[in-house]
Amino acid sequence: GAMRRVIIFGFIISCILGGCSEDFLTTVPKDRLSSATFWTSERDFNVALNGAYAEMIGSNMDIMYFDGATEIGYSHADWMPQHEYVMGRADASSGWSAAIWAQLYRGISRANEILTQLDAVGSDVLTPESTRLIRGQALFLRAYFYHELLWMFGGVPIFTKVPTVEEARSVRRASRDEVFEKIIEDLSEAAELLPISWPSDQWGRATRGAALGYIARTALYEASWKKYHEGNVSRALELFRMAADAAKAVMDLGVYRLHPDFRELFTYAGEHSDEIILSYIRVSGQNGWRAWQAFAPKSMGGTVDVAPTRELVDRFPMKDGLPPDQSTLYDPSPPKIVYDSEGRPLVETLGMYANRDPRFYATILFPGGEFNGTIYNSYPPCSSGAPEGYCSPTPDRILITDYNNTYTGYIAMKYLDPQDQSQPTNSGLNIIKMRYADVLLMYAEAKAELGELDNSVQDVLVQIRNRAGIPMPFDITSMSQQEAIEFIRNERTIELAWEGLHLADIRRWKIAEIVLNGPTHGIDIAKGDGGAFEPVPGQWVRSFASPRDYLWPIPQSERDLNPNLEQNPGY
Repeated sequence: GAMRRVIIFGFIISCILGGCSEDFLTTVPKDRLSSATFWTSERDFNVALNGAYAEMIGSNMDIMYFDGATEIGYSHADWMPQHEYVMGRADASSGWSAAIWAQLYRGISRANEILTQLDAVGSDVLTPESTRLIRGQALFLRAYFYHELLWMFGGVPIFTKVPTVEEARSVRRASRDEVFEKIIEDLSEAAELLPISWPSDQWGRATRGAALGYIARTALYEASWKKYHEGNVSRALELFRMAADAAKAVMDLGVYRLHPDFRELFTYAGEHSDEIILSYIRVSGQNGWRAWQAFAPKSMGGTVDVAPTRELVDRFPMKDGLPPDQSTLYDPSPPKIVYDSEGRPLVETLGMYANRDPRFYATILFPGGEFNGTIYNSYPPCSSGAPEGYCSPTPDRILITDYNNTYTGYIAMKYLDPQDQSQPTNSGLNIIKMRYADVLLMYAEAKAELGELDNSVQDVLVQIRNRAGIPMPFDITSMSQQEAIEFIRNERTIELAWEGLHLADIRRWKIAEIVLNGPTHGIDIAKGDGGAFEPVPGQWVRSFASPRDYLWPIPQSERDLNPNLEQNPGY
């Protein structure tokens, strides 16, 4: 039968202008507000737009927790929001996914309210140009929130107006295909309405490039799902084509380029780089966040809520561009750090961390690495019997009973700017939602999945490597399709680590069941029996049940209010 479109009417003004309380029900307003109040100025619309942008990120949506729900991140503290999810214990009453669902639907309500008000407002309030820009942003934001819901939960209820109580209590989940089509419809219109760039004082608003970039991301994610989860290869190929075309359209805009300094991109100095397609704007003192407190080394005041793992470290190539197991530059030994009589550290060898891809040093701090004027040493405490050279007299030492520290021995460097040390809970660092390197890698992945391993794919990989400062010693055009896909996936993982994208990747590639069962690992530490070193295993041994854990559960609180919301399989 024809696709049933769910069209819903009604207004919730108070939520937009007054802000929503946290317990505001996402699909069921406590009571219906009939609106005699139409907005009377452009300012009303801009306040509402800012409120919708604000739902893109929050304490539950900090990108590091998403990577902490994968094999590339480990939280020693078992009170972190993603902990029960990686342990395979999440259910319909789990808080993290329920809070994210609520927040995404708040964003959708805010976007819908703006679109409804636009239809009602006269030309005395808004110029045609203002109307176009407001509509473009509201459509983009609605699509963004549905994109997130789709990869997290699968098919979800579609609202194009704020619903009445009755509608919200009876609406059914739309299919994945229906949600996908709605996202692409909104983004396609947004791409026509939005400008290529904004004046500098409006920096951070959605652009044509962001709309096209999210078409690429949504299509790529759904293409992978069709291929690897549903076995629908013909539909997957159509969607990989859509992803490649949208990514190419972003490239052809000619306004983005890779930032010359990879490390700088994630600091204050890189905030307005030409690489950034969309970022979430943070302003210290207004909506600052815990970047330093949550992720800096313990000796510098951090609690290391999520730490990188050895599983990530081992994926970085050497500076000759080759993987460690193919490079003559690789030394598998652990770093050795000794102290002189004054207690000053001397790094005798960096061992396995020497001669790596510069992106490794920009992404991960390790024993023997230098940061913020000090040599970092996270080896076990010297008092524990760990041998000299492989033990730490510093507060950064790993200890299984210290849950406010890294237990992998690594620290994530992205979004750590020493300027934040004096305001550890109030960082103004913007959070990058999409950057040009991602678009290039999406293009490469979609082309590889289409079996089109041509020079354009080699070219984007060379661009990525050139900026990183390492060679591309392989010719992608002469690889098998599977080798090319694996190479591009690895490059994507190391380039975009700590940017909150890996969970969606391991889900859509259907590899979570492989990488999320068992312990993660950290630095090499000395075993008690003298001489042998081995990676320290995480205390928390992960568990992933397929197919259940490929989608999050629909929150029980929503199903209590609306029995028509079907639960995902296995919950």
